[in-house]
Amino acid sequence: MRLNFNPNNNNMLFLVLSIVLPVGITLAVSNLDSDLSLYGLAGLIGIALALIIFVNPGFGANILIVAVFSNISDELTNYGYPGIIKPLVLVVAITIASRYLYFEKSTIEHSKTKRIESFLILFFVIYTASFFMASYKDQALAAILDLGKDIIVIYCLLFTLRTPETWKRSIWVVILVTFGLSLLGLYQSVSGNYNQNFFGFAMVTVEDYAARLGGPINAPNMWGQTVVAVIALVIFRIIHERRTFIKIFAVLILGVLLLETLNTYSRGAYLALAIVVLLIFFVFEDKFSPMIAIAGVGLILLTIQFLPASYADRFNSLLILVPSNKYSVYQDSSFRGRSSELLTGLSMFKSSPLLGIGPLNYKPNYQKFSQIIGIEIRAEPRDPHSLYIQLLAENGLLGFLAFVGVIVSLFSGLAKAKRSVSHLPILQRTWSPWISSLQASLIGYLIAATILHGAYIRYFWILAGLGIAAIRITDEILNNNKESSQAIAKPQLE
Repeated sequence: MRLNFNPNNNNMLFLVLSIVLPVGITLAVSNLDSDLSLYGLAGLIGIALALIIFVNPGFGANILIVAVFSNISDELTNYGYPGIIKPLVLVVAITIASRYLYFEKSTIEHSKTKRIESFLILFFVIYTASFFMASYKDQALAAILDLGKDIIVIYCLLFTLRTPETWKRSIWVVILVTFGLSLLGLYQSVSGNYNQNFFGFAMVTVEDYAARLGGPINAPNMWGQTVVAVIALVIFRIIHERRTFIKIFAVLILGVLLLETLNTYSRGAYLALAIVVLLIFFVFEDKFSPMIAIAGVGLILLTIQFLPASYADRFNSLLILVPSNKYSVYQDSSFRGRSSELLTGLSMFKSSPLLGIGPLNYKPNYQKFSQIIGIEIRAEPRDPHSLYIQLLAENGLLGFLAFVGVIVSLFSGLAKAKRSVSHLPILQRTWSPWISSLQASLIGYLIAATILHGAYIRYFWILAGLGIAAIRITDEILNNNKESSQAIAKPQLE
């Protein structure tokens, strides 16, 4: 039996909670030295969050986005506190499920996203099956739990973002969180004070040639990859935003994000950014003249020549990718190391082609397989430096194909969603560009993933979840328009 519960008509519940929660939190804060008080405080905050999410489901989606993009759970762990991301996901998921089962009594049509969801579940099943191939079971189990958590987050986004307004708000949350974190990096770059890491939200990796900004994850390459994905969202806001103030603000955000990307010194991010910009000019937007795009590329190439040597060297090193002879790629120690890592991943794939060697098992097995390749001998474990090679090595051909199925079906669904509103001028103007921005964002992330592994793939899953939600929202908009048209026409027919 379902409860007919309407939170708007239960003022007494809110009154009681508004008294109990502040009192409980005050008592807990006054005794933070006690573990019991600490966990009690966390429990009270969880109750407050559940209440807010029950009344406003979109808040649940946004709090998850903030938690994932800020990496706050890992920061708390680094300071000796318990991680919060898994409990937070659990609270949001249970609250959302309760709301939809007992309050809204509504079902969500899955026809437009059924294929994506099927591939997603299939990927998880194969990913889990790869556990039995793992030599290092603990790492494999941790990776499986993380993927399960990411899939739950996707469904939380799917069930909470039900209108274009709530979806657009979540896109802005992604942009603003990344902007805020990048401002911290901007301060570090301008001041030169890299010892100030803002409680771990702006980490820096100091190398021989430069101090590389690593954002909240302390991984400059992956952070650059994520920032590039967000830059694609911002560029579309600059192009299509009608409000002057918001457009100017978006230009400011773009400038900060570009500086953040530049100071990650990530060649993968540089390459992905260049390709994304070209795609926006030539594929997504037909209002731009090709001459403008060519002039922009020329300006970038000219600017590179006047950059400080540390930046210019990173850009120029990309020229090794188009070598004059087949051995020149090995002249750069970084490329030589990555060549060894890619070939080692293929060697792992050959050893177990169907299910791979197990989730998160590439790194601890690197030494064993790299000796067979013999390009470079390193004493420490290494990462595969390619998401796709990592999938083949750790999850085999079956896992790789399932992941590709998720990507292909997602892009196909987004393309169909755009085509389905092309005959409606208002939606074509106010909704279609948002979908295009997410397409470009996903492309940027996946391009960088060709030379970067999936250590922080949680950012991709957030973008994928937003994509699935966009497809569902588009379908619901069209169904509502169809029902409205039928309701208007019915009296005339009678």
